[in-house]
Amino acid sequence: MSFDNPIFDILCDLGVCNSQSVTQIQPFVRDRQDINVLQCQKSGVIFLSRTDHIDLAHYDKKAPTHQYGLHKREIITTNNDTERRVQSFANTIRGKNWLDFGAGSGAVLDRLGLLAADYAAVEPQETTASFLSQLGHKVYRRIDSVPDSKFDVITLFHVFEHLNSPLDILAELKKKLTPGGRLIIEVPHARDFLISKANCRAFKEHTFWSEHLILHTRVSLTAMLQAAGLEVEAVSGIQRYPLANTLYWLANGSSGGHIAWSQLCDNQLDRSWQSILGKMDLTDTIIAEAIMPQGL
Repeated sequence: MSFDNPIFDILCDLGVCNSQSVTQIQPFVRDRQDINVLQCQKSGVIFLSRTDHIDLAHYDKKAPTHQYGLHKREIITTNNDTERRVQSFANTIRGKNWLDFGAGSGAVLDRLGLLAADYAAVEPQETTASFLSQLGHKVYRRIDSVPDSKFDVITLFHVFEHLNSPLDILAELKKKLTPGGRLIIEVPHARDFLISKANCRAFKEHTFWSEHLILHTRVSLTAMLQAAGLEVEAVSGIQRYPLANTLYWLANGSSGGHIAWSQLCDNQLDRSWQSILGKMDLTDTIIAEAIMPQGL
């Protein structure tokens, strides 16, 4: 089997993955027929057969994927993901110097920026970066453009899986962290219930995408952070989408169950669903928190 994914090679070098235990789980991704989706049976890591189509320059001129997010701030600044991140990390960021890498439409900047002592963002997409700057956010297109001031907290929300040189990026980010500073990474999970347990074909055809170069497990994400010289404090499972969405995928083969079947959305029910998935390590998302060692 032929594949060229340097992220997977790194994980093999770290002893997490094994190139001899790779199988193809899908012959295409949703937007390209010439890229296979592969899985390491040793680790459970899911990765693309190639990554040469993606680098940071790819995102420079790319059209923003959610135009409404740029122009209707009330939609994105109050959505479920934003509310969850605010609730989870408000105390971590409050009164601290904070850098958000891969800011996208900037919802967390709008909310958490109000709590930080100072903050900045890195966003390579030209139109989005320009718009966020017009809103008053301090935005840079590349990490090396960010002034040498040290940050207490750096966040990457669903960004790390897009990077074809993740250790290089971690090395650059590490230079920006204060001793004892915290790095938070949120990524989609290779062990997502709809992939690893339900084996939902429609969901896999939707979720496997040319820009998601790798889907991590707890072990692989931990290994990456440790290889970068960071101390991993915790890796936790989060379920972004409620039970209604999962059931809708299984019944109808499409997304939007949390909207079409909103009557099935209930906070207590969804907390229980997340708890069950967490115990089985089958959540759709994992979040790692790592610390910059003191004295470095």
